[in-house]
Amino acid sequence: MTLQKEKKEFWTRVKELAKKNIKPQSYDFFIEPAQLLEIENDIATIIVGAKFHKDFWRSQEGLISTAGFEVFDRPIRFNLLSEEEVSEKIEQEMNEPDSLDEAPALATPEFTRLNPKYVFDNYIQGEGNKWAKAAAFAVADKPGDVYNPLFIYGGSGLGKTHLMHAIGNEILKDNPHSKVKYVSAETFVNDYVNATRKGQMAKFEETYRNLDILLLDDVQFFSDKEGTQNEFFNTFNTLHDRGAQIVLTSDRIPQELNKLEERLVTRFSWGLTTDITAPDYETRMAILQTKSESSNLEFPQETLSYIAGQIDSNVRELEGALNRVEFVAKTNNQTIVNIDTASEALRSLKSNMQQPLSNLTVKKIQDEVAKYYHISTADLVGPKRPKEIAFPRQIAMYLIRELLALSLPAIGNEFGGRDHTTVMYAHKQISEKMKNDIDVQKDVDAIKRLFQ
Repeated sequence: MTLQKEKKEFWTRVKELAKKNIKPQSYDFFIEPAQLLEIENDIATIIVGAKFHKDFWRSQEGLISTAGFEVFDRPIRFNLLSEEEVSEKIEQEMNEPDSLDEAPALATPEFTRLNPKYVFDNYIQGEGNKWAKAAAFAVADKPGDVYNPLFIYGGSGLGKTHLMHAIGNEILKDNPHSKVKYVSAETFVNDYVNATRKGQMAKFEETYRNLDILLLDDVQFFSDKEGTQNEFFNTFNTLHDRGAQIVLTSDRIPQELNKLEERLVTRFSWGLTTDITAPDYETRMAILQTKSESSNLEFPQETLSYIAGQIDSNVRELEGALNRVEFVAKTNNQTIVNIDTASEALRSLKSNMQQPLSNLTVKKIQDEVAKYYHISTADLVGPKRPKEIAFPRQIAMYLIRELLALSLPAIGNEFGGRDHTTVMYAHKQISEKMKNDIDVQKDVDAIKRLFQ
């Protein structure tokens, strides 16, 4: 789902919840005329009819929180603007000088765009990111001397952006006078387009080509944008020739960046290319333990273990799951979060996140489970019932049910024509073990990774 669709779904959900919980007269007067302007950094900016409408909206915080968790899997705060204030703001912005005319001081957040919260100290290291973190730390220690450019790739929500900010913050800590700038590829494109339109290319080049450190996020956004690619090619060459450090991130390796000029792809590969993969069980537990420490609720180890066993895709969804569990616990006035609460909170979340694996089949699951437990596939699906075969068989049935959503009778047929009640029992047994048995959680996690 795209961000625009999510925003639309969020606002629709806010209005649906309001209709259910607010008197029709109040809904028509306060809610219906309001508009969602934007959602940025998990803050929804809402335009209301008049200034006195703000008091009513402030009392509806629950609507925003609930809709935020349902759509984004995390809490959404909100900022209110009256129509009068919006008009005043537009007029003020029209009278202000352009950002390229008056550049902010170099070490300020306005210029660097660095988030001070993202540092190496709070970046949880695991098997999936240890090489990327090591490379990032080396770059921060000696910018421009090693791994230039540093190209980090991996899926969404795995911590690439955190590492980029950590590099910038570490460099500024050692040398506050360094010219450091973090920017998304989309922002670079917008800056270039605006500079071209306003005849301010000299100022654009002065901003980007005089940097000591350029941290460019999501470079795949340059695909199919010939003008921007040419400009970045020249910017890259200027910076690299000066010994400035360049760090790039993408969702794929340089060679797989479609519709990107070959000369750029070649330059992206000059330094070091390293990846970040989904966090393993131990890393997910470390992340949850760290995040839960800042909560005013108590999360027992078995509850964190359950969450870690359920969410295995990326860090962002893992943190969103923890936020959702905390939200449900607070709604239920709990101070100690148990597994039942976590299970309730994650039930709908898991169904929304579940993505079918297009190449996955029953046979592949059976083969991989058999191989993992060092038994034959024939024994796995056959009539033998010793524990060393029966347990892997239950695991296989559980995974087929969870990942392929086959019916119970259909799964039974894949295991020598077993009755659907046998499959039901197997699924229930493993589901229960997934709540508090760390060994089973690790086994299931390891097997699922074989399918990715």
